[in-house]
Parts: sequence; C-alpha cells; structure tokens
Amino acid sequence: MRKMKKREGKEIALLASTIMVITAMAAITAIPAVAATDWQQFQEDELNTGIANDKILGRSVSWSAYTHTDPWNMAGIDVVPIVAEGNVYVLDVLGYIWSFNAVTGAENGNKSYNSATNPPYFQTSTPAYGAGRVYFAMSSGTKKGHVFAVNANDVTSHIWEAIINESEQINTPITYDNGKVYFGTWNGTMCDTYSGKYYCRYATNGNLVWSYPPTAVPNNGYYWAGACIIGNYIVFGDDLGNITCVNKSTGAFIDDENIRTVDTNAVSIRSSVTCNATYHNATCGRCYFTDGTVCGTSLSGRLWAYDFNTTTGDLTYAWKRTLSTQSKSTPVVHNGRVYVCDGSFQVNGRLYSIYESNGTVKWSYQVPDNGGTGNPGITASPAISVDGDDLYIYFTTDCENGRLWCVNESGNLCWYYEPTESTSSGEYILQGVSLYQDASGKARVFFGNDRGNLYALDKGMCGEVTGDDMLRMSDVNLLNDVVGHVPGTTLDCCCND
Repeated sequence: MRKMKKREGKEIALLASTIMVITAMAAITAIPAVAATDWQQFQEDELNTGIANDKILGRSVSWSAYTHTDPWNMAGIDVVPIVAEGNVYVLDVLGYIWSFNAVTGAENGNKSYNSATNPPYFQTSTPAYGAGRVYFAMSSGTKKGHVFAVNANDVTSHIWEAIINESEQINTPITYDNGKVYFGTWNGTMCDTYSGKYYCRYATNGNLVWSYPPTAVPNNGYYWAGACIIGNYIVFGDDLGNITCVNKSTGAFIDDENIRTVDTNAVSIRSSVTCNATYHNATCGRCYFTDGTVCGTSLSGRLWAYDFNTTTGDLTYAWKRTLSTQSKSTPVVHNGRVYVCDGSFQVNGRLYSIYESNGTVKWSYQVPDNGGTGNPGITASPAISVDGDDLYIYFTTDCENGRLWCVNESGNLCWYYEPTESTSSGEYILQGVSLYQDASGKARVFFGNDRGNLYALDKGMCGEVTGDDMLRMSDVNLLNDVVGHVPGTTLDCCCND
C-alpha cells in the first residue's frame, strides 16, 4: 500500500533587416494553427495511451499552487492532474477538487467533497473529464467508496454523488467513455486483499449499469488496476493475477487469463492496461500491463503482453519480460517500443525501452541516488511527448528529493526538475505527469507531490535544474555527471530545440 512508505545586437543594415522581417512574416503566415492537446483522464484517454503528439518540454516552473497535505506531509496530491477546457483539475488528500487555468495558474475554484470530522489519509483515484463534467472518487475518509460528478466550469457545482461500497476503497483511475464511467474497488490490509468489484455507471446520473464479478471472489480486488476500453470491450487486471475482458455495455464475461499459469512467481496486477489495438492487423491488437510484489521481500515484477482479438474479445499470452524489481507502472507503446518503469523505496527505479515484438530490452535508464533516505523508486507511469523524430519520456520518483525526469528516445537523460519542499516527506511524487498544449502553443507539464503542491512546468532554460530560470555552472556539472557525457558537449535533447 502506498502510505506505508516514509515516506526533478548586433547592428544590421536596413535593407537586410527589412528582407528578414518580410521573410519571417511570410513564414509565420505559412505556419498552421497549433492543435490543443488535453489530458482528460489517467494516461490521457480510455486506452491509457500516455502520448501527446506535440513537442512539450517542461524544465522550469511556470506556476505552482498549494492545495492540502496531511499533518505529516505524507499525502498531498497522489493522483495525476487532468486537463480539459483550458483548465487543470486535481484531487487532494482532504477530498478537495481544484480547478486552475492551465496556462496562468489562476484558481477557478475548489470544494471539499469529503468530511473534516474524519479526515482522509490519501486519495489515489485519478479523476476523469467527460461531457463538461469532472468525475472523481474517494479512497479514504467519511466518503470512502463514493463517486462524484461536478461541473467542469464550476467545481463547486455538484451534479451527483453515488455510494458504491463504503467498506471498500476506490483506488483505480476513473475511466470515462461514451457517457459511462468505469472503476474498481478494493478492501484489504498492507499485505492482504479481502474484496472488490469493477463497476460501470452512467455519467449523467451515477446510476449502476453493471458490476463484475456477479458474486464477489474472496481475496480479490482492484488496486490501481485501471481499465482499458477497446471497441466493445473493457480489459482490466486484479490482485489474483487475472487479466479479464468483459463487454463494456453489459458487463458480460468474455475471457480471462491468469498470469500465474505462465509464471508461478507472478503476483498482483496493480497497473492499468494499455493496448495497441492494431498491432497485428485491424482485428488483432496487443495489451500490455505489469505485475508487482504487494508485500514481502522478493520485490519481483514483470511486463506482460497479451494478444487481443478486437472482434471477439479473446486474450492470448504473447510474452513476458522480467524487470529488475516490482512494478505498478502502466506501459506506454510507441513505434514498436514499450516504455515502462519499475522501482520501490528499496530499489532504484528504471525506465525501460522494450521491443513490442518479443519483449527484448533495447535499453534501460536507472535513476541515480539523489541523497535522500531510501531509494528513488518509480511508481509512476511514463508519459511521452512526440514531435516528428523527437521523443521525450517523462516520469517521476517516489522518494525523498522526488524529481520529474526527462529522458530521450535513446535512453539519455535530458534534464530533471526537483522541487524544494519544507520537509523531506513532502518531496515524494507518487503519480506521473500530464502533458498539455493550448491552441496558441503554450505548453505545460503538470505533477503534484506529497506536500500538496501542484506544479506546472514550461520550457525554461537548457540545463536549468532548480527551476529559477538561472543556469549555473553547478547545474551543468551535475547534469554532466549524471548523463556521463563529455563536459562541454551539448545534452542530447536539451539544447537542440
């Protein structure tokens, strides 16, 4: 469980100047309008794609905002911010839903949908946006097991509240698709799971569409195990190692496979599922997810690939890749590669680039020690920014001196940003980032941490580390040491944009 831890002018001739201006103006008129990029739910969409098809770089703080944390600074913002309608939304530990202007950081409003008389200790269900509304759920507090819908233009405007099961936590992301919301529940202890179900509810009023399984299975539940929606089907994992497909409209069982029949060392699936729906052809794709140790000392984890028939909903084992340690990271697929993370408080995290065809590792980047207590593990799912041949991978570290990291498609560090918080416990960053670009081209990278601070990063200066728009020799030396390249040469994806 997440909260058991302790708890990145020269002068020019007039004629030449005139020609340059005219040329520049002509070039500007030829540039097409920039398409806005939103991040409306966990890993962007109902497929958990995790990719922004824009060049989105975040190196220094554009703005930040404090929401709430707990008395120990061990739980503040533990969900991915979502972005829609030009606003960024985030749920904090006390059950407040917040809305800010995504570019300027101006607060639009906030409201608590939990109870101060029984304060929560964490919230780990990432909200979702759909049809002008924001949907979110409670993992703890008086309203544990409740789901809410509010007006996206005014988060203080309550639309509906549905009581799901007050004895179970809602820790999975909310997934929105075509007028419905999907999520799973869980009940248990640090090392044991007792119960849980998966639900589909109408987005208009919160009424039940279906729940799965029809009868609860003992010792099984859904923790961080978000759904992937592919055509008529929804696919999700569980704590007993099942990968399950049901009809998304009716909840009717279609198929399941258990990863423990392939590898007896396999454990709980605590990642969301992602899918390349056309990996083989128009009717046969491939799904990816991870499993990881929940309790104990083995710290094992694997990346799994299952072929998925998008016509019938059938799942077929393709391959697995054993990782260095446990993983709760949702993979991202791009251009024949699967990107995924691992790591814990006991083991330094790694970002992997793995061939989609057979699970062979192309490269891995291990996060270096950064001076804090414990190891810089990665519980986050990577997010990718793609622009032509340029690809940037973002992830965060859940540790003291937690950082946002940017690595390029070759596995080389571009830069990192490390917030400076008042307490070491507040520096943990559990979840990953969301990526945003508005129609004018203004881009932001968003993440929150245990101190309860929401950060919005923009382009900043090449090599700038501390977020104050000051490039110091110490910054350059630090990056040189971490990247391991020859001093005086450019950082691969930092200075060439």
